[in-house]
Amino acid sequence: MSKIKYTLADGQAANIEVNATIAKTLADFAREDENEARKYRWRKEVSLDAMKDETGFEPMDTAVDIEGAYIAREETANLSAAVARLTDKQRRLVALRYYEDKTEYEIAGILGINQSNVHRQLKTVHNVLKKYFEKL
Repeated sequence: MSKIKYTLADGQAANIEVNATIAKTLADFAREDENEARKYRWRKEVSLDAMKDETGFEPMDTAVDIEGAYIAREETANLSAAVARLTDKQRRLVALRYYEDKTEYEIAGILGINQSNVHRQLKTVHNVLKKYFEKL
C-alpha cells in the first residue's frame, strides 16, 4: 500500500492509501500531465501564436502573391500580343519611350525626325493599343 496526496474538488488536499498498482498508474498520469504542460508552454513560447498573443502582430506570407503573379502573367501575355500587332516602326517607338525611358526629343534625335512627329506616332500607337484592349 502507498499513500498519495489527492486534491479534492473543493481544493482541499487529502492523503489516501492505495495499492501499489494504482499509485504507479496515478504517478504515470501525473508525469504525463507535467510533460504535456511543459510541451504546451514550450510550443507557446516559440510559436507564431505566442507572438500574436504577446504583440498582437499576425505574420502573413507576403513573399508569394499567387493571384498577383497570375494577373501579372496574364497582363504581360496580353500586352505582348498587343505589341506584336504593331508595325516594326511602332514597336521601336514603344521600346525607346517605355523600355528605355527616352523623351520624345531624344527619340526624335535617334530617328532623325522632329518631336511633333514622335508625339503624333506615339499617340497613334496608344490608340491602336487602346482599341486592342477594349476588345478583350
